[in-house]
Amino acid sequence: MADQTYIAIAAQYASEEEAVADFDKVHEYFTEADKHGSFDAAVINRDMEGKLTIPKRDDGAKHHGVRKGLGIGLAGGLAVALFPAVALGGALLVAGGSGAGVGAIAGHIARKTPSKDLEAISETLDAGSAGIVLVLDPAESDGVQKLLTHATRVTVKDLAVDDKELDEEVGRAYE
Repeated sequence: MADQTYIAIAAQYASEEEAVADFDKVHEYFTEADKHGSFDAAVINRDMEGKLTIPKRDDGAKHHGVRKGLGIGLAGGLAVALFPAVALGGALLVAGGSGAGVGAIAGHIARKTPSKDLEAISETLDAGSAGIVLVLDPAESDGVQKLLTHATRVTVKDLAVDDKELDEEVGRAYE
């Protein structure tokens, strides 16, 4: 199967409260438009040591891993791909997923996305800041970016995912 292009958006905020406020606007936008399944988002916090936690997320019950019972979608997998050395523990604690499944999503994203794009996204989310990581259909990118009114910095990059291949990788992680 060919790669499907998604848009990855990373937005940095001065506080978790501001990130949650914009996250809630994005969630409402997709819910009201009855497109809830067409996005995946996570509010993340990076402490000064770089440790990542995911206090709030919404995967629309559509994206990868959720179907496998993993409890984390593309946005959570992207967060782990961005910060692999420090992220895994915090992401799993909040998401309730298994390390192997999350690793499969993160590995797929890292393999399919140019490292310069991952680096640009990770540089958006400084240590000691809050942020939102979103993965969505390209057609929704402009509308969603307008909702990120509290963001101090936003980075937008293409994200290629082979849906069938990723589902197989997550499935193998459970074997």
